[in-house]
Amino acid sequence: MGFQFDLANIKWQKGSYGMPEAVLKVKVPSVTAVIGDMIPDPGWDEFVAKVGKAKADEIMIKAGNRGSAMHMFVENFISSYSKSKDVSEALRVTQEESPKMLREENIPDDKIEEGRNLFYKFYYSDYANTYADTLAIELPIYSPSLFYRGKLDILYRDKLFGLALTDLKSSNGKITKGSVKELKYFYQLGAYANCLDEMYQEKGLIITRASILCVDKQNDILQEIWLSGINLTEYKEKFKTLIKEYHVKHNQEYLIK
Repeated sequence: MGFQFDLANIKWQKGSYGMPEAVLKVKVPSVTAVIGDMIPDPGWDEFVAKVGKAKADEIMIKAGNRGSAMHMFVENFISSYSKSKDVSEALRVTQEESPKMLREENIPDDKIEEGRNLFYKFYYSDYANTYADTLAIELPIYSPSLFYRGKLDILYRDKLFGLALTDLKSSNGKITKGSVKELKYFYQLGAYANCLDEMYQEKGLIITRASILCVDKQNDILQEIWLSGINLTEYKEKFKTLIKEYHVKHNQEYLIK
């Protein structure tokens, strides 16, 4: 199929020499949207078929609120700790500020409490000291060459690996090795690493380690799913292939030629 576009996606704005110019708005998907669209998940499809779409959506909303609450507590703690290097002060800040910020986002009180409990699992783990040298939190990222985007939870300097990234997840059980969920996480890490490598190419910065940190509702032991070295390179390349297939599927192949 040749290049086609909808005139409704054209936006006029002031261009060179003050002259009007037409800009075409293209579909720039999130990493989550690409992975959800392109990687089949039979287990999830079976679950939706069993409980019904409405119930599945309800469960996802509740899980999302719990995850948002956990993120807020953890990220406020990390942000404060990376500046003050004072664990007690960081704990005070997140305990006082996070509930107020979550209520402003209309997160229900029961999910705020669940998020707080997940945060304490993080706080009492070895990972609480991992992010002392945090560079950015909730960082918008994008690929200028492959036209996709996302938001990274934590960019930091790891003591052993150097420049690294982490995305936080709340879970309801251990992520099984070889599962579709683990595969999706690997693709996500490859996608994020690609974005940062491109964004900071001129500065010569390269992501050397990428991880998903899962805080499990059912277990006090945190689970880390991570990639580095040739494994990270493998999934960076795999996501490049996946996003190209996504653009072809959505008639946007002109973006990757």
